[in-house]
Amino acid sequence: MKSWRKLFDNKASVVCLVFLSFWVLLALLAPVLPLHSPIEVFDGQQMKAPVWAGGEARFPLGTDDLGRDMLSRLANGSRISLGFGFLSVVVSVLIGGTLGVTAGFFGGFWDRFVLRMVDVLMALPSLLLAIVVVAILGPSLWNALWAVTLVSLPGFIRISRAAVLAEREKDYVQASRAFGAGRLRQMVLVILPNCTAPMIVQASLGFSDGILNMAALGFLGLGAQAPTPEWGAMLSDSKAYIESAPWLVTWPGLCILSVVLAFNLLGDGLRDAFDPKI
Repeated sequence: MKSWRKLFDNKASVVCLVFLSFWVLLALLAPVLPLHSPIEVFDGQQMKAPVWAGGEARFPLGTDDLGRDMLSRLANGSRISLGFGFLSVVVSVLIGGTLGVTAGFFGGFWDRFVLRMVDVLMALPSLLLAIVVVAILGPSLWNALWAVTLVSLPGFIRISRAAVLAEREKDYVQASRAFGAGRLRQMVLVILPNCTAPMIVQASLGFSDGILNMAALGFLGLGAQAPTPEWGAMLSDSKAYIESAPWLVTWPGLCILSVVLAFNLLGDGLRDAFDPKI
């Protein structure tokens, strides 16, 4: 409870938490909000300016090069960007956490094997490795998700393994062993609950990495495919109009920037609150 109170005393973290809650709520409610369809094309309404720049009230943020409502595409794009970012973190925590915890607990050959696998994954830049994976599997949202998950694994493996190594030889673990607790019980019920704090921090930072990598793959045409509204793909589609219709690039770029920045600041707040060395 003390750590959570410390987190909520951090004003920047609270602001970021409220801001991200707004985006999550928007992503959940986008299908039922009174918005245009994100793929509906309005004839003769191509590249309309935002309403305060002389545009029409029914298109508050303007329209894209095909005449689709930007507000609707941004709102529905948040479902994909945030949803797939969340999925990538969940899968990374499950797979990376399992590998890291078992490697740190059992040691020996399994520990060396997992560490060598991490070294191989970290030998290549994460985005380059994700591009290679998607190029092999084929461009799609789900293949991009697996690629982003793969490049996120080393961080979760190293964090969870280090946490287990720090806890494994402490007195309370030795006491549970003396009372007859089996190895599985020690690992899951005794050690793992005390390793969640660094995993929470890594997960919050992993959200921003997942969203950014998904947007990068979408920008390169390896993620979401037209006409799916996704922030990275929207940036890619509008880059040719950066001078004639700058709002086409500005809105998805601001969405990516603000959400990634908020997750990073929230991750810093979580680290300051849960790290016992600070």
